[in-house]
Amino acid sequence: MKTNLRALRHRHHIPLSKLAVHAGLSRQYISRAELGEIAATARLETQMSTAIEAVISERRTELQALETDYMTYKGFLLQKGEHPNEQ
Repeated sequence: MKTNLRALRHRHHIPLSKLAVHAGLSRQYISRAELGEIAATARLETQMSTAIEAVISERRTELQALETDYMTYKGFLLQKGEHPNEQ
């Protein structure tokens, strides 16, 4: 049976690498924790919660930027324009 963390990560397409960066742990360690191979300590639960909250905050910021950009172009989405920051 998979952990709630693994289900949440898969459902919301959160890569192990992103969670690892925010948790300060290796991808392998998190994967083992998700599979129940590592004891669920209070410290590990806190690290995982902090990492998930960081991902939420990051995504919120990205979504707000998308919304702002969309409102700028709403009604003109198919018109050509200059986009200096575009890659």
